[in-house]
Amino acid sequence: MKRMRKLAAFLLILSMVLPLASCGTDKTVYQNDTSAISADTTESNMSPAYRKAIEDRRAEYEKTGKYQKVTYAIYTWTGSPAGTERIQEAMNKILREKLCLEIELLMLDFTSYGQDIQLYLANHDRQIDWYGGNVLGYTSCVNNGFCYDLDKDDLLSTYGPGIEELVPKEYQEACKYAGHLYGIPPIKDYAITANVIVIGKEYLDAIGYEYEEDERQEVPSTWDEIENIYARLRVEFPDKYAFAVSGNQFSQGSIVDDLGNDWFGVLMDPTKDKTVVNLMESDEWMEMVKRMYRWKQMGFISPDALTDNTSGSAKVKSGAYMSMLAQSKPGYKAQISGECGREMIVFRLGQDIIKSTGITSVITCLNQASPDPVAAVQLMNELYSDPQLSTLLVWGEEGTDYVTEPDGHIHFPEGVDTRNAEWYHTMNWELPNQYICPVWEGSSEDLGSQIKEFNENSQKSIAMGFTFDNSEYTAEYAALKNIYDEYANQLLYGFLDPVSGTAEFNDKLKKAGLNKYIAEKQRQLDVWFAENGVK
Repeated sequence: MKRMRKLAAFLLILSMVLPLASCGTDKTVYQNDTSAISADTTESNMSPAYRKAIEDRRAEYEKTGKYQKVTYAIYTWTGSPAGTERIQEAMNKILREKLCLEIELLMLDFTSYGQDIQLYLANHDRQIDWYGGNVLGYTSCVNNGFCYDLDKDDLLSTYGPGIEELVPKEYQEACKYAGHLYGIPPIKDYAITANVIVIGKEYLDAIGYEYEEDERQEVPSTWDEIENIYARLRVEFPDKYAFAVSGNQFSQGSIVDDLGNDWFGVLMDPTKDKTVVNLMESDEWMEMVKRMYRWKQMGFISPDALTDNTSGSAKVKSGAYMSMLAQSKPGYKAQISGECGREMIVFRLGQDIIKSTGITSVITCLNQASPDPVAAVQLMNELYSDPQLSTLLVWGEEGTDYVTEPDGHIHFPEGVDTRNAEWYHTMNWELPNQYICPVWEGSSEDLGSQIKEFNENSQKSIAMGFTFDNSEYTAEYAALKNIYDEYANQLLYGFLDPVSGTAEFNDKLKKAGLNKYIAEKQRQLDVWFAENGVK
């Protein structure tokens, strides 16, 4: 069995990140080899409009003694970290001087994030500026009037020059809905390796399971082999559950392209097939729900799975579960090991792909009701382009949350680890730009090149960049979503007979207008194919 390396935490570093010209002081940009270069971004480089917005806020502050506030709602797997107020104040010491404003970090648990943010956005009972639109559903956010058009009055180009330079135009176009830019993606890996199972190394060692990791620190495998492992784990650890289910079961466990971020009309083979079909009538759906039903009968899945909304990684971290389904990328072993609080072994079952929603799978939206969109965009611009602010948001404060080695790598201070760290949220992929931060010890120095190559060489959905406009079908969508919420997890978690349950599920979906919805999605996709020259 190949010897494993202990991994302290995870960090991806991307070679495509370049020094930006934006407002602020000199900054250091960490590149792929972790060497630093400086970019001269003194006040003289600011556009007149950018500078005037800051001057106007400063004049207002001199009158009132109060700073303009911008709220950024971030989701984590375990709610607000203990160091939230400390990190917020450290960021504000910079922002008060640099932009004459303050940030409020609203750190929410992922399990309730969608519900909480929707209530805030709908009821206006507290200020919300930036939020994760992907959690609520990007198109739903737009249709509900929760998103500000970032192209309106050249808002992003005028007050977000760093974002404009970092997020390529083709990715901005992929984020547009009905021709309007309602959200921006973080700088990240856009491709995924669909369908991986991660299992705690300690459990595999206990059953004497032998494996060998490849150059990506992954183990090629099959569903049959995973089931065999689970059967052995069940015998060795009868007090634990082999598999922690989660609500994104099918999106992570297949290459199926959920056009428009919903499952009501999909591309089963998005690399070449243009036909929009009903997922719940496919062989792939039946194969998965039969497997989950079998696993439930074999005791691999908890009887509380339907009511326990805890994330898969949090379940594994608790010690009550031994594995979970995920999607991978280069360096994923370090990331998921950090999230689960133990070394994890990554079993790869699928292939690399960028789906149509690969760019918008994580997207940050500006609330239509934001009291000051200019201030909000200027703040987000700094989070994308200022390494000092980004590092505070990603890793926390030096000396308290991490220490720096002479070679530039960072790691926990003495006495701090994943269990007691005050700022170790493991959500770097959600944040604007983790790749201008220092590199965590244990991360590959050329991981940025690996990620860049991964994005470039992965297969791409022929619908990449397509966004389904369901604004004329909101009633059908709401009805379909209610039925999906009633049946999908019961089937995907193994609680309903796969054959009779799926038949009943499909019958209700069709009565609610599924075929009409799919036909409209196909029509819009065909138009998009024609406009974009997809043959």
